[in-house]
Amino acid sequence: MNKSRVAILVLALALIGSNAWWAYRAVDAGVTAGYHEASFREHHQALAQAIAILPVAANPDATPAQVLEAAKQAARTSNTFEEDGFVWVGQLGLKFSGAGRLLEVKPSWSPF
Repeated sequence: MNKSRVAILVLALALIGSNAWWAYRAVDAGVTAGYHEASFREHHQALAQAIAILPVAANPDATPAQVLEAAKQAARTSNTFEEDGFVWVGQLGLKFSGAGRLLEVKPSWSPF
């Protein structure tokens, strides 16, 4: 093989390798952007819910049903479920005392 064919082969392999690397980086950036957007939406919904339940929960006469309704409206969902003593609505878990007072609020991404 002469030198020009070797040079062409090396350059072609370098071009293919660099294009593969750029393609990988583009796909990785797209996936990362998708995860960031999903995380932003979750945090945005949790903040909207927290702001919506604050005035309701601050009222000493508020019932758990009123607090849950405010959280449902902010989350734009009617789905709730109970797990580990929390009532989960949207992105927030709400824990109530036996007397019906809001004791604790936990975001869905919290490890605790």
